[in-house]
Amino acid sequence: MTMPTRAKPYLGLRYKILIPLFALGALIFSLSYFGARNYLRNTIYNIMEEDIVSIRDFVAACMDEDALQALTSGDVKYDTSADWPAGMTDPRYWEQQDCLVAVYDYNPRAEIYTYYAVNETTLAYGLDQWATLLPEDSYPFGELIDAETSNVEDLWFGLADTYIYPELEYDEELDVYYYAAAAPLQNSRGDVVGGISIFLDAGWAVENIQALSKNLLMIFTGIFALITILVLTITRKTTSELTALKDASMRVADGDYTPISLSPHTMDDEVSTLARLFNTMLGKVHAREESLQIEVEQLKVQIDTEKRNMDVKEIVESEFFQDLKQRAAEVRKQRSKKE
Repeated sequence: MTMPTRAKPYLGLRYKILIPLFALGALIFSLSYFGARNYLRNTIYNIMEEDIVSIRDFVAACMDEDALQALTSGDVKYDTSADWPAGMTDPRYWEQQDCLVAVYDYNPRAEIYTYYAVNETTLAYGLDQWATLLPEDSYPFGELIDAETSNVEDLWFGLADTYIYPELEYDEELDVYYYAAAAPLQNSRGDVVGGISIFLDAGWAVENIQALSKNLLMIFTGIFALITILVLTITRKTTSELTALKDASMRVADGDYTPISLSPHTMDDEVSTLARLFNTMLGKVHAREESLQIEVEQLKVQIDTEKRNMDVKEIVESEFFQDLKQRAAEVRKQRSKKE
């Protein structure tokens, strides 16, 4: 007993074309998207790194690190009982503070402060640009840096060499991204007396990256839509002719040899050629079937005639017929004698 054949899943030709195109498009989009995004990100980061280096060099040129070392060593006129920064009366602090304020004029996107090591495990704030620009939000001189809320490890790296933070820093309170770095400050003898922390507003960079991502998404969505429309439009005529071929094949199985109605083609292709040859085949098969039907009818007549002759011969040659024939002859003979 043969098992019934299991029906195979059906997928239209146009979708067989669309699915690989979509897969290829998705691959191209992914490569292009992440490639362009990384290229823009690296380009922007390189620009900001150049800005960081130029700010570092600007500060190194305008700041007196020896005076800064004297301040951080404890020789400072600072009334800690007074409100900050009113308690800071040391003119050396404000002279060095002018250098940090000048950074704002040099690059308004930069926020900057200095720090120094109190001991081998603790860091403290030194100068703060905001002490002049926005005093209520500035760090008091000598305040210890909280290891839990600040990137203390990165600041320690900055005391050894210029250190660029690997990722953008995000300020939740201000909803701003920063490109950050830390670099050492050296006195006239070349000794490290502290470090400088630079935060560069990277909001424009994030906006550009997000804008690029949005534009790329819109472009590739449009490309996908265009590909879909083109494929469906181009394959509609082809698939309609293939569907006609399929329907004609099913009609032929039922004995209907009606030819396919072909649309005019400016140029022939594989499908149109197949459809034309299919019509030619239909005509030949139909003619051959009609010829076979005529031959079958003729053969039936011939067979019926031969069968009738054989039946007659069988009757004539039978004993009953011979006996009957003999009796008929005797009857005719007797009638002849009477006459």
